[in-house]
Amino acid sequence: MADWRSVEEGADAFVCALSAQGVRYLFLNPGTDTFPVQEAIVRLQEQGRPVPEVILCPFEGVALAAAHGYYAATQEPQVVLVHVDVGTQNLGCLLHNAQRSHIAVLLCAGRAPYTTDPEVRGTRDDYIHWLQEQLDQHGIVRNYVKWDYEVRRPDLLGEVVARAFQIAASQPPGPVYVTLPREVLMARPGQVPIFRRDRMPPARLGPGDLDALREIGRRLARARRPVVLTGSTGRTEDGFRALLRLAEALALPVVEWRDRVNFPAGHPLHQGYDPRPWLAEADVVLVLDHDVPYIPTLDGPRPDAFIAQIDLDPVKATIPLWTYPLDCAVQADSAQALPLLLEYAERSLAAADRRRIAQRREALAARHRQQREAWQRQALDRAAVRPIAPEWLAHCLGRLLAEDAPDAIVVDETVTNARLLFAHVPAALPGTWFKSGGSGLGWGLGAALGVKLAHPERPVIAAVGDGSFVFGSPLAALWSAHRARAPFLTVIFDNGGYNATKQPLVAAYPEGESVRTGRYVGVELGDPLRYDLVAAAVGAYGERVEEPEEVLPALRRGLERVRCGQSAVIDVLLAPI
Repeated sequence: MADWRSVEEGADAFVCALSAQGVRYLFLNPGTDTFPVQEAIVRLQEQGRPVPEVILCPFEGVALAAAHGYYAATQEPQVVLVHVDVGTQNLGCLLHNAQRSHIAVLLCAGRAPYTTDPEVRGTRDDYIHWLQEQLDQHGIVRNYVKWDYEVRRPDLLGEVVARAFQIAASQPPGPVYVTLPREVLMARPGQVPIFRRDRMPPARLGPGDLDALREIGRRLARARRPVVLTGSTGRTEDGFRALLRLAEALALPVVEWRDRVNFPAGHPLHQGYDPRPWLAEADVVLVLDHDVPYIPTLDGPRPDAFIAQIDLDPVKATIPLWTYPLDCAVQADSAQALPLLLEYAERSLAAADRRRIAQRREALAARHRQQREAWQRQALDRAAVRPIAPEWLAHCLGRLLAEDAPDAIVVDETVTNARLLFAHVPAALPGTWFKSGGSGLGWGLGAALGVKLAHPERPVIAAVGDGSFVFGSPLAALWSAHRARAPFLTVIFDNGGYNATKQPLVAAYPEGESVRTGRYVGVELGDPLRYDLVAAAVGAYGERVEEPEEVLPALRRGLERVRCGQSAVIDVLLAPI
């Protein structure tokens, strides 16, 4: 179960344990407590032992966002190492995103040294060691992680790392947190056990409750107006393929929230991104891997509709109030559940059901075609509008992918422009589109770095709002991309303000003073900032675009720079919010 290794210090055991888990990258923001690990990496390299490659991130949020992006692109658990309590706090809302998106990541942080004994290696020797000790450092993250642990003995490091990976990757996956005191990292244990990855495997969910799947299949076979609402079924290719087969066999309309590519956008059964028209008439609603399938205070399903949810966590235990009505809640890996669901549905089909399915297939294809034609007209009608319309920018980005970069991967943090991006930038294959899965801004740039590290041979495009760009610590993110030789293209939907704040204000106070006067406090950013100039400071290419006819040429110039090994920032000035 474990291999005994001779090590000089506890930090060596930690690094060896990471290598035993197959860790390729260590996303690091260093401090006065991480240096034993940094020294151990060099020492082990000199000894010819395998070690992770360090991705140095000048801001902690970038490190976690990059680890998030890498895991989303590979399904391989990642490791982040930061500095004591202050480094942990700087992970901030990026940890919220990792929790909500089920990202398996081991978050490691130092801990203020315990001792003031000069005979103990790693003892307190700096002013800050008293300031950085907290009553409960783990309490900073405990709401957001599956498991946390403080290592108190060097001979436990191998076991703790293996246990952390096992829990993080067990379904539903999620972040875990481990603290590493200096005294433990600098202790000299001699030999330590390093636990084998194959003997501490994560637990996997299967297809779920077979009786429930049988009932859902029967209901889908009999349904007259079914609808599928999906959020992240396409997190794996198997999930994507399983949903495609189910929908094609039963002519099911699929309404997607594109946290991942769950269904080919060009498929006739793809019915867009707004569930409201469908919920009003659906008699069977199948919800797949979705945290918020609709907004119940605005719209909801028919009272007599049969509603089923298949999900890694169908009751959302970490969301205190999640009161969506369900007739069936199936905890399962949808990639395994959906093939059985299709099998049960096909057993229930009668001749009348098959005729109804054929008719529905034709109607959905017509509706799909009309929807796409309307989106196309919407963009073309605004092709010459000044300032640049977001629909036109999204359309041009769609053309860039279709004509110049069909193998590109999109990292989306456009926030209020997300549905426009969905509509005008079709995605057909799994693993080509990633959203954060949460509401913490500042994720997109770091995530693009992580995705690029996972797929160095493919162009990666980060589509972000101007607020998301600022939140994303662009100097730190672009510097890390430059140093790691992982260039990506950033496209800024620059509307000069916080539209995510303005929209709910206007909705709540449609006749309020802000609307009447046109003054929105804390929303408008004023004169456009020169985000394009930030790029040059960290070795990237920058360009501002103000004319609609220049959008596509500028995007192409940015893509060419990325293909030549240089990150690029294309700041497109849109109509102010």
